[in-house]
Amino acid sequence: MITHQDIREKSFDNAKAVFGGYDMGAVEDYLDDVADAFEALQKENSALKTKMKILVDKIEEYRTNEDALNRSILSAQKLSVQIESDARSRAATIVSEAETKAASILGSIDERIATEENRLQQAKISAAKFLDQARTLCQDQLNKLDLIAASNTVGAAASDKDSVRIPQENNAPAADKSAFDAGNTQVFSFSKDN
Repeated sequence: MITHQDIREKSFDNAKAVFGGYDMGAVEDYLDDVADAFEALQKENSALKTKMKILVDKIEEYRTNEDALNRSILSAQKLSVQIESDARSRAATIVSEAETKAASILGSIDERIATEENRLQQAKISAAKFLDQARTLCQDQLNKLDLIAASNTVGAAASDKDSVRIPQENNAPAADKSAFDAGNTQVFSFSKDN
């Protein structure tokens, strides 16, 4: 390939020159060589410009992609922060609602326990009153039975001939409800009309 230095240093043989000029054939040959070299340089330059345009376009595409990627990364980071914030907020809400519900349930249970303890206390009081009334009633009945027994004993002693005493044995059947215990004997009253 011809360089600029070759062009500057080119000399032509004056022997064939006409009227003090250069040899036309040598000049023509040199111009053909220069034209060929220049054409090759133009083709190479055109190819390089095409490659450079492709590279510039690729660089622009990469820059565009890089900008889009940076925007996507920034958007993803913002979305990540938002999702995390929403998740924390929702978790706090769920925990708060659960604590409120648990407190409500515990309050309800405490209230129910207090109600049941109050009912138990009232039942104990009612049972104690009932037992006292039953004791009083039993005591009244025992007192009446004692009076009846005392009056029957006095009446039985007066009319001994109208009464029959039967000794109570350990293996004897249970006494009739109309009989009463007077020691180890049962006293039965018989009417004289029978």
